[in-house]
Amino acid sequence: MGGNHSVVMAVHRVIEARAVSQGQTIAIVGDGLTLSYRELNQRANAVARQLIASGFRRGSVATVRMPRSPMTAVVLLGVLKAGGSFLLLDEEQDADLAWPRGLSFAESVGPDEVRYRTIDVTATLQQQAASSSANLPILSRGSDVACVIPDRDGAPLVLVPHATITALEGKPMPRFAEWSGEAGALDLWMALMNGATVTVPRAALQRAAA
Repeated sequence: MGGNHSVVMAVHRVIEARAVSQGQTIAIVGDGLTLSYRELNQRANAVARQLIASGFRRGSVATVRMPRSPMTAVVLLGVLKAGGSFLLLDEEQDADLAWPRGLSFAESVGPDEVRYRTIDVTATLQQQAASSSANLPILSRGSDVACVIPDRDGAPLVLVPHATITALEGKPMPRFAEWSGEAGALDLWMALMNGATVTVPRAALQRAAA
């Protein structure tokens, strides 16, 4: 039995547990949208299924180039649920970078050729969370990469595994927290894993509306 002590739960599994234990609690609010933990979890399941149907696989890296909003949190959680990791770029602050806008991931189209495939999740995000949207069975380990922190040019710089983020669970946390826009979204995950309500700062929403 001693070998089980090293098992680490993935970030999205911690949040799935929150969706069960406090499903009606507000998870994130901003831009006129309020999502409970249950709604956040269910919508992320729908995004994950769309990603997988589009060819996204366990271990893939998704580039998420969107302004901060509750829907962005849904997309990031959906990427984790699909077994992949995300590289988060701000649509406005990183306007000069040559990366696709929205949600995209690299796919091989030849022996030495890779292209980015952009996935339109607009319709999925706008749908009401379905009560039948069950969690996905994909296994993610603590050593798997959850997020990729980019350098100033948007290139991968730091790989952050699930274990590093889940270590934030159980830390002292106020009931309400702001999503500051930090590149790895670590403040977002810390708040959600600890059952807080996340608000998107006004500055981020103003950039999204610009």
